[in-house]
Amino acid sequence: MLNPTLSTQDAETRGKHFEVTRTLKNEYSAEEFELFPRGSHARVLELCGKLEPALAEWCERYPAIAPSRLQSTALVGAVAAIPGSTFEQNVLLTKVGLITFAIDDIADGEIGELTDDESLGMVDRYLLTVESPDSESWDAARGEAECIGAALQELTRELMAAEGAVRFGWLWREHFQRMISGHQVELRTKRLYQTHRTLPAFEEYLQAGQWTISLPMWAAAVLMVINPQVEHDLSEDPLIEDILRELGLLVRWTNDIRSFDREYREGKFNGLTLLMRRGMSEAEAEREAVNRSSRHLRKLESLTAMLPSSLEEWGKSVVRTGRFCRNVYLKQEFHHWNS
Repeated sequence: MLNPTLSTQDAETRGKHFEVTRTLKNEYSAEEFELFPRGSHARVLELCGKLEPALAEWCERYPAIAPSRLQSTALVGAVAAIPGSTFEQNVLLTKVGLITFAIDDIADGEIGELTDDESLGMVDRYLLTVESPDSESWDAARGEAECIGAALQELTRELMAAEGAVRFGWLWREHFQRMISGHQVELRTKRLYQTHRTLPAFEEYLQAGQWTISLPMWAAAVLMVINPQVEHDLSEDPLIEDILRELGLLVRWTNDIRSFDREYREGKFNGLTLLMRRGMSEAEAEREAVNRSSRHLRKLESLTAMLPSSLEEWGKSVVRTGRFCRNVYLKQEFHHWNS
């Protein structure tokens, strides 16, 4: 474990890297036009507009799911939509995105009044619900955490009724479990930092962070809902695992760039903090994080190009999702959409 806090010099140099940020925003704005030609852009916005009313009704029934995230999450769902997917499938997958943000809030202690131990126990119950929807009893009227559990229970039942649940449900549950385990690790390491200024090891941070960013779990849900006709056993295929890992890491690094200032003010740390503990300035750490994200994106593109034809559209969806999320995080945070 690495020890104590950032130096006074580190703190004094904060905020002097805006030229780096401005350059990156310009680069990603240009990439956005390449990613979404005019016709595709219009179709994405049209689908997003159709998704929002159905999702708003769900948020009304489960008010702990923040409606402020509805538009951004629906937009990701529209960007990632696979040709031939139905409206109902797109709604279902966007609900998966909304529920991950809500679980992140509970695991991080940002909503509700749970103690750390209660938060850890609550996310354990979320995992049990995903493994067996009838195993837990939830009351949506008993506070935010229970409300999210009730929404997750309903969502899990819907997912288990999807065509690909038998073939791909195991993959989704596995990555949901990794997301939950990662949240539990992050809560403990966050408290160590806040109480003792103790930072986790670099690899330990990435091991949890690649899954808590939730995109790998979401991409696994896409497989379950879309149900491509794959002839071989994916449980024995390391390619899928590698793709999901690269997706998580590329978005993790961009998330950390965007959230660094806020998390610094809140007494938290992220990947940039760990890079700075290695002797980098903030600007150098930000550039290194961008370079790492870019390398993971290139690796993701090369890995998805190796997929069989039956998984080609899923692979394209994964890449679109990663590129789009990376782009948006340079402008504002999904987790704090009004930032």
